[in-house]
Amino acid sequence: MARRLKRILRALLAGLGAIIALPALAIAAWGRWDEGFVWGGQAVALIPGAVGDAARAAFYSRTLALFEPGATIHFGSYFSKRGARVSAGAGIGAYCIIGLADLAPRVRIASRVSITSGLHYHGSVARGVGGQDVVERVTIGANTWIGEAAVIGADVGANCIVGMGSVVVQPVPDGATVMGNPARRIPSAT
Repeated sequence: MARRLKRILRALLAGLGAIIALPALAIAAWGRWDEGFVWGGQAVALIPGAVGDAARAAFYSRTLALFEPGATIHFGSYFSKRGARVSAGAGIGAYCIIGLADLAPRVRIASRVSITSGLHYHGSVARGVGGQDVVERVTIGANTWIGEAAVIGADVGANCIVGMGSVVVQPVPDGATVMGNPARRIPSAT
């Protein structure tokens, strides 16, 4: 009986979240306008609590390249690129900004983390043809944990730990623990 009640409550919460996300979805869907997508994401980012989590899941499951059931994105967090992909079990803390990224299953991201769209995007001197920003996909491997206030600009492998406040500017191999600015590998304690 308790399990059935939990399922019903989850379904009601998901439905309420979808209804709340409708205005943001309408703006994001209008002509695939990128500013509308970002605006919609920022709007649903400001809805608190479990209802907000449900609204963000409803919004991103319909607007991102992939946002699988069971992924969560908390208060104040949003995506800046529609091409991002989030696998089941991934969890994104509060106040995160994520660009063009792939989050593998069970990635855990603490609060205030930034995952940029590569190292040469935000006002970089390294420009593509015609003065366009260079947008690169950043991949975070399965079961990786990213600590509070980290900035990720390069791929991070599976089963990794990125320490709080770290700035990742070079790819991190599977199973590594990195810390610092720039992030450097920490020897294993085992």
